Amino acid sequence: MSGIVHKKVTEYIENFGGIQELQDLEHYAKENYVPIVMKDAARFLGFMIAANKPRTILELGTAIGYSALVMAMHGEGQITSVEREESMRELALDNIKKKGYEDRIQVVLDDCAAFLRKSEAMYDFIFMDAGKSHYREYLDLSLPRLSEDGMILCDNVLYKGLVAEEEVARKHRTNIVNLKEFIRYVHEREDLVVSLLSISDGMLLIRRKNKNV
Repeated sequence: MSGIVHKKVTEYIENFGGIQELQDLEHYAKENYVPIVMKDAARFLGFMIAANKPRTILELGTAIGYSALVMAMHGEGQITSVEREESMRELALDNIKKKGYEDRIQVVLDDCAAFLRKSEAMYDFIFMDAGKSHYREYLDLSLPRLSEDGMILCDNVLYKGLVAEEEVARKHRTNIVNLKEFIRYVHEREDLVVSLLSISDGMLLIRRKNKNV
């Protein structure tokens, strides 16, 4: 998926992005049209994990396991990743094993919303990269599972920049309408601190507001 910044700027940034140890997965994703986080987003995700040192991480949307591996490589926490497609889960598990992180990354075969409804675990960091039109539902279900000082990071929230357009093609309309509503919703919540970033295809950082502020 291409970014929302000027093409030449994106290409320049991409030259400094990506994870060297995961270049084989980056190439596989490109050749097989599998959506994974963009290179600059991967670097930012890794930075956030290294800086915040979450002990427990939940990922919504596994794909080939690329972002789960990024998080594992930049921290020491335990990662639970949820994937609804069995074939993709098997591919992710194979990649995770090849990279030697099978002891720290668990991939659950389930629908993300269904998993959140029945989960009783608490997480220090939640990375959302599943169905974009369901982000508001995922957020409402994720907050009870987020530790007090935890953080949520959502990918692809600007959807190729289309959220800023008044008219979009019918095939994108549901995603765009729901993403716009999601972005408005989180900004209007008085209990949350939100930062909307133009990294890659748009990323959204969310945490609870400090009660003392």
